[in-house]
Amino acid sequence: MMKVAVGIQDIAHLKIINEQMAVNNNGNSYTLTRFMPKQADEILKNGSLYRVINGTLCCRQKIVDFLPGQRENGNPCIQIILDSEIIRTFSIPIRPFQGWRYLKNTDAPKDLPLSHTNISAELPKKLRKELETLGLINPIR
Repeated sequence: MMKVAVGIQDIAHLKIINEQMAVNNNGNSYTLTRFMPKQADEILKNGSLYRVINGTLCCRQKIVDFLPGQRENGNPCIQIILDSEIIRTFSIPIRPFQGWRYLKNTDAPKDLPLSHTNISAELPKKLRKELETLGLINPIR
């Protein structure tokens, strides 16, 4: 599955939001969706939620479960429970869309090798920030 990470600036921001969510949700991060996916059983076997950030599909998180939930306004929803690990992928530009979309295995981007995610801090700041935003390198912490 793929879903736009609305309001998320970059992968580092997604990580912060996930950590904050996990504190109040038994260690799990999640995202909300309106309806249960019809392919939920198949997705739970080995599926991931690929995240689109700033128009770029750039990372994924393994889907752990789908649970009924409730939005702040009281409307029912489905919680997509996610593994805490954010796995960077090769970046693919994606046009805006609402909700989520199924992503065929053949269309899913490959995970980035570790050698691509450990670029030196000696890169110019502007270039490093752009590469971080695109999900091509890890933010320097």
